[in-house]
Amino acid sequence: MKYSVANQLAIVESMMKRLWMTVNTLLGLTLSVVLSITPGRGNAQTGTNSSTAGQSSAAPNPPAADDQPKWLFPLAELDENLPRWLRIGGQYRNRVEGPSGIGYARARDFYLLDRLRAWVDIQPRDWLRFHGEVQDARIFFNHHIPNANPYEDSWTLWEGYAQAGSSTAGWVDVVGGRQALAFGDERVIGPSNWLNVGRTFNVARVDIHHSDYKVSVFAASVVPGDTSDLHNAFPGNNLYGVYGSLENTIPKATVEPYVLWRVAPANSAFPETGGRGHLNEVTIGLHVKGELPDDFDYTAEFDGQTGSLGASSIRAWAGYVSVAKTFPRIAASPRVFIEGNYASGTKNPAGHEWNTFDQLYPSNHDKYGFADQVGRRNLVQFRAGVEQDLTRKWKLKEAFEGYWLATSNDNFYNGSGAIGVPAHPGASRHIGNELDLVAEYELNKGLTFGFGYARLFAGQFLKTTTPGHDYSYPYAYFQYNFSKSGFHYPVSSHKNPGMDSNKD
Repeated sequence: MKYSVANQLAIVESMMKRLWMTVNTLLGLTLSVVLSITPGRGNAQTGTNSSTAGQSSAAPNPPAADDQPKWLFPLAELDENLPRWLRIGGQYRNRVEGPSGIGYARARDFYLLDRLRAWVDIQPRDWLRFHGEVQDARIFFNHHIPNANPYEDSWTLWEGYAQAGSSTAGWVDVVGGRQALAFGDERVIGPSNWLNVGRTFNVARVDIHHSDYKVSVFAASVVPGDTSDLHNAFPGNNLYGVYGSLENTIPKATVEPYVLWRVAPANSAFPETGGRGHLNEVTIGLHVKGELPDDFDYTAEFDGQTGSLGASSIRAWAGYVSVAKTFPRIAASPRVFIEGNYASGTKNPAGHEWNTFDQLYPSNHDKYGFADQVGRRNLVQFRAGVEQDLTRKWKLKEAFEGYWLATSNDNFYNGSGAIGVPAHPGASRHIGNELDLVAEYELNKGLTFGFGYARLFAGQFLKTTTPGHDYSYPYAYFQYNFSKSGFHYPVSSHKNPGMDSNKD
């Protein structure tokens, strides 16, 4: 993609608007490095653990830690002087990516992803809250990657909702409006925050919660990426669900049963329908996550789907199992894990039964590799790796995985769920293998850095059906939270990321 002089000037103008933020961040980096090496000035991160759809980043700010330079967080300081019913905040993220082997050909690109979110929270009563958040997501200096969703979506309403009741007190709260949703490990429903644009829903939701249980009942419609400011949802493209979370039903574990009902009109814009007609689909699932003696932990999630797609009946399923062990007495406390994934595919596309699993609305990043080339449809995946807390601030992760098609009669689906490579009956089922190397550094609760490299080595299927080049994905980023809230680290995949749209 080539730029005219006018386009280049527009890019410079847009980036100048963010220059103050970048300078502020770099100055903060300098001071924070000094503070981090001064005795007694360190801090530890407080993570988020939300099993069901939680609350937005607009929750009241946590008390400032001693090691946080106040001038680095001017909005947090301003919040302290605002009326208690008014809060403001936001987040800025900047990431460079240099993928090569795009389309498994020789194409390569190098670009900058730039995302700004700003929110305001008004809480006139303890039981009543109004939240509004805008997002400006852009891509610069790209040549092959398009200026479109999920890379670019300039100045749109990210969230805007009213909440009656509290998610932490009482028995019930009600939410209506536009909101990011996340449940469990986000394998079924999540905001997909690694993407530059992400995902929200127009939603009506009732949460019932008490002690060790929580039940969310909701009706939602995903917000598509389009050229309008408000992004109207597609009529008839709806998701209804009941999602439960039960603590300690199994000792030291969380059990999450759920039922989801998805309906969608026949529309070529929906990869789930495959151009086959109207979708009427029910997903019944169970997610379990817990701890075992001797520093073992485990996660499992199984889903079955039934219903109809056009004239075809739906019979599909998917399963995921992970077992890990942490070695706390070894340097860096390594956590070694092994995982297995399966998502069914359609063996007879000309028949009257549709077996391709519908991945719904997941946050797929890191669940099927950091390269984000693989979706949870017609897939067999095995993965092994290790996570390390090198220091209180440095986190590392290394993983290796293999991918196969569940059946060669169905397509290879990419991370969005769309067809990545059409089916080639009789071809090898081996898609390829991937190596992931990731590092992240938490300077403080408001500023973090990360970089990594992922490489998908083309297997026999890709060599047969495409030019067969390996896909490489190097990246580096920094993220600044105006309100000093914590972060979700992709290198700690065994922890629930929660749904906070400002806690990537």
